[in-house]
Amino acid sequence: MFVRGRVPESIRARFKATCALQGRDMSDVLGELIEQWLQKNENPPAQKRQGR
Repeated sequence: MFVRGRVPESIRARFKATCALQGRDMSDVLGELIEQWLQKNENPPAQKRQGR
């Protein structure tokens, strides 16, 4: 998967630092956040895929 977006540098730096402090990959966290947003905003909600 590849998604590109723009955020202010200050937000990107905070996000990167917080992910590093938690030992998390930025891409994994972004994927989780997108999934959460979709669950709240899709109409009707998509069936959860196997293995996710």
